[in-house]
Amino acid sequence: MEVKKHVFMKDMTWPELEERFKNTDIALIPAGQTEQHGKHLPIDVDNIICTGIAERVALATYDTAKPVVAPTIPFGYADIPYFRDFPGTFSLRAETLVDVYYDVCMSLIRQGVKKIIFINGHYPNPPFIDEAVRRAIKATGAFFAVCNFFVVPGEEVNAIFEEMGREPVWGHACLIETSVSQVFGAEVRHDLVEGNIPGPFVAELKDFVPIAPAGISIQSYEYEPTAKGQWNVPNAPGPQGDPSGYSDEIGERVIKATVDPIAKLINDIKEMKVEIKKEFFDPDLRKF
Repeated sequence: MEVKKHVFMKDMTWPELEERFKNTDIALIPAGQTEQHGKHLPIDVDNIICTGIAERVALATYDTAKPVVAPTIPFGYADIPYFRDFPGTFSLRAETLVDVYYDVCMSLIRQGVKKIIFINGHYPNPPFIDEAVRRAIKATGAFFAVCNFFVVPGEEVNAIFEEMGREPVWGHACLIETSVSQVFGAEVRHDLVEGNIPGPFVAELKDFVPIAPAGISIQSYEYEPTAKGQWNVPNAPGPQGDPSGYSDEIGERVIKATVDPIAKLINDIKEMKVEIKKEFFDPDLRKF
């Protein structure tokens, strides 16, 4: 018999999953990364955050949609000048990462999943997720959505910084990630909390780095002169932003602002009819 509130596929047996897929066609994929997160956070933070968000979403919609949470993908992209030199930092090649996302999606669809929601917990991942999703939609006709932790709670994050009288510099081992990951069980080394406000940057790019006007994309992490301002300042501890002032209260505010719209999406699509292309199941017709 299925245990109520089981949401992680990793905790279920295959008969339990077989039974669950009679009642849902929705799966969440936490997409994280393993890398340095300053001196005060473990290298698993991105995985902790995206998995925690996925669990909260799945529990919030358990009674209405019963989605499952697929195993977390613990590696992403971090082949960034200077950043990649920190111990504990891993990176997959672009083509490998796209293939991993794609193959995980195809595995879920073979099991009966028709709607897949990525929960992204690592800033550079979305372009690779988007390419895998594009390929998977063309091959199967499945429904996909990508939910980005660094965008979804943006309004709440800005409100928090405004209340604190601080500039909204965040994104890595910062006030927000430290607060959220602590709520989800990360061991914060309280006596080692140390921030890093990025800079100096190339003078001609002062109005574009680290924050560019909306609609303009500057590859500041890949471009060596600007990457140096992010990660190669003297004695750089690793964060982007100042984590001081972190708290469970801040973490819960950001979590709620992330979970609520994703839960609404799941509840809105739970009855939506999605047909998987017949050639996906027929090797003689398959063109991919």
